[in-house]
Amino acid sequence: MQCKECGEIAREHALRYCENCGAKMPPPPPPGSIRRTGTRAAIQTSGRARSTGTVRALPASDAAEDTDPGLRAVRAEDADEYTDPGRPEVRYDGPVWLAKVPGHSPSVVGVGLLAMALVLSLLFQGVGPFWALVTFAGGWLVTAREVRAAGQRHPLVDWVPESLLRPLVPALYTVVVAGLAIRMLGLGFTPMLWLGGAVLLGTDQYRKVFAGEDGWSRFFEPRRLLRGMGPVALVGVALCLTALFLTWLPGQAPKGSTGPAGPVPQGPPELHVVDVPRPSDDVVYSWFDESYDKGWDQSFSVALELLLLGMLGLMALRPEVPRPDWVRFTPIGVVVLGLVWTLVHGGLMLGPLLFLGGLAATGFASVYAAFSREA
Repeated sequence: MQCKECGEIAREHALRYCENCGAKMPPPPPPGSIRRTGTRAAIQTSGRARSTGTVRALPASDAAEDTDPGLRAVRAEDADEYTDPGRPEVRYDGPVWLAKVPGHSPSVVGVGLLAMALVLSLLFQGVGPFWALVTFAGGWLVTAREVRAAGQRHPLVDWVPESLLRPLVPALYTVVVAGLAIRMLGLGFTPMLWLGGAVLLGTDQYRKVFAGEDGWSRFFEPRRLLRGMGPVALVGVALCLTALFLTWLPGQAPKGSTGPAGPVPQGPPELHVVDVPRPSDDVVYSWFDESYDKGWDQSFSVALELLLLGMLGLMALRPEVPRPDWVRFTPIGVVVLGLVWTLVHGGLMLGPLLFLGGLAATGFASVYAAFSREA
């Protein structure tokens, strides 16, 4: 008990008046209550001295709760949950086959399939060193974007700057992979890897990049290719791509043969065989003969394919999208490049002739689309 007038601390808590100045003392607290001072808490009783055994019987947790209720001990098994209290716990509830995939993204699975295809391309025919490097670098950027979008971190992709993770990167990469998958079409395990990776990547990135109000669908309308001269351009590009799978130039015939199809059976000089079949004269077999070079084997064939696909993209632009005046003449320039490329690399074979037919249809649609619009 402390006097409010002179500050004298009374020895007896039951005193009603101060022994020093005679002022009235404050009423004593009820028995068992806690009296707080400036630095510590004391338990008040009726004034009788407590034994040491009674004081030791008090639980130690009462003093901790009285000093700072916000501090409490954390159990060892709950320590991981309190390492970052401000960060909510993220639980994955998507497909099971994506649970262990970085970023839980089908695009990352597609990039993995493409990586396997590139490894197998070292043993079999592939897309070439340049396009292999493009596929590897683009897959790295797409993986970094998917991992970062999922809120995860990995030292292999954390160093990639944000400027390289814009939506334009996965959009262009998807188009390039689709073109390479068309180039690798065929029977075998490697073509299936290319096709599977392209399908997974295209399906996932269509939902993330193209669809939606903020996606690229506000710039492009694929249905425009089904109206007017759009189907003509589609058929022309399809013919061009089909022609690249056919033979373009006859290969060098082996020694002792009279044609690209292989050696002709020879007999003794005194033996004359009438009506000997000549496989080299069979046009059907010569179209698909392995001794011929295909259109895909020519230089810059993949680049020309991507230009044709890009031309279709320009023709699918919405009319209200602002663009320079020269953009509407770009498809005509692609057709001219294709014509020059055919004259340089082609011959009088079915492949080049079919390619020229596709260029004619595509060029007609491009000229009509360029000059039918208002400048």
